[in-house]
Amino acid sequence: MSTKFRPEINGLPPLRPGQLAGIEANQRAPVLIVGMHNSGTSILAEILHKSGVFLGNNMSHYESYFFSVFINDRLIMGSDQSWASLPLMSIQDVMSCRDTVGPFVTRHWIADYLECGYDGVSMWGIKDPRLCVLLPLYLEIFPDAKVVHIRRNPDDVAASLCRRKKHGVGKLDDFGHWKQLSLDYTDRVIEYSGKASAYFELEYETFCRQSEPVIRNLFEFLDLPFTSETQALLTKVTPARIGSYEKYQKGGRERFPMIARRLFGKTR
Repeated sequence: MSTKFRPEINGLPPLRPGQLAGIEANQRAPVLIVGMHNSGTSILAEILHKSGVFLGNNMSHYESYFFSVFINDRLIMGSDQSWASLPLMSIQDVMSCRDTVGPFVTRHWIADYLECGYDGVSMWGIKDPRLCVLLPLYLEIFPDAKVVHIRRNPDDVAASLCRRKKHGVGKLDDFGHWKQLSLDYTDRVIEYSGKASAYFELEYETFCRQSEPVIRNLFEFLDLPFTSETQALLTKVTPARIGSYEKYQKGGRERFPMIARRLFGKTR
């Protein structure tokens, strides 16, 4: 049996005639959008995708099925819940995929993107919080990639995750777990930020309060034009997005006063 890659049996749509030429022609390095889950990666990805950075966007949260599910979940991390595990997947285990997953990604990423409407030559990127854990590998696969890292207060991240169902995990109301995971995700990115060809970091809270100057600086970093369409997208970004920890703290005090006293101090 032939071992040639066949998208239709590997969970990807079949290629149309002429698309293979684009695979060989594209030499542009990606933009890697990284940040812990519930740190603003999705709204940031929406702004970038609609402003000229093609992200695949054939699943929710402006993610690519090829990268988020097929590569990151299945081939590297092993399951759709591993992203939430502590300790993080070790760097040694991540890099053990270099000689197998690396060439596969380089050769076949564009098949999924072309099927979703990518023109084969424009700026493109990958958005997936798992990239925080897997950044050492992705920087080796794409050594010229630009990394955009959005950071959010880990208390707010943890509070937000406690209140929501997440894929592969369900609802896990464990503040300590989520806060530690957020810290570890951020530490992994910071550790490897110096190995990126270009690195841009923004704070979620500043982004919510001063969205236009933050995005203008980011677009200058990426050499993207800031348009009226971009300006319109920023109306979704407001200071009201800040403060998940305070809301969670208040809710916890009201529901479980004895536990809240230990976690947060005196209740009102």
